[in-house]
Amino acid sequence: MTFASADILGRHLRPLCSRDNHAMKYESSGSSSNNAGNQAAYHCGFMGCSVRYNLVDGYYMLIGMPDHANPVDEPGVNTRTCPRHGCWLYRRENVTAKPGALWCCGVEGCDYRYQANTKGDWVRT
Repeated sequence: MTFASADILGRHLRPLCSRDNHAMKYESSGSSSNNAGNQAAYHCGFMGCSVRYNLVDGYYMLIGMPDHANPVDEPGVNTRTCPRHGCWLYRRENVTAKPGALWCCGVEGCDYRYQANTKGDWVRT
């Protein structure tokens, strides 16, 4: 199955930043600060971090000036997609005692999860 434009990014997710592991904040599709067109996204914002996450692009950074920022892929981060929706997974806090990282689908209402048990599945652990 592939990503459909009808799929909606959940607004109550807690994705972790791929650079500094801080919880990212939701930006609605009309936000002037998300620089992702009309797509809702999450942003880090910790100490000026420019990492973003959305369903289509996964994790990416914004580089440039606020009015003319360009998205740049986060190398080695976007490695898995949801088998149901085809969108990029986000990493969330692993509240279990299991080692590794927990990757989840960002589509509202989807419960797909992937438990990465090795450092090879997550570059920045």
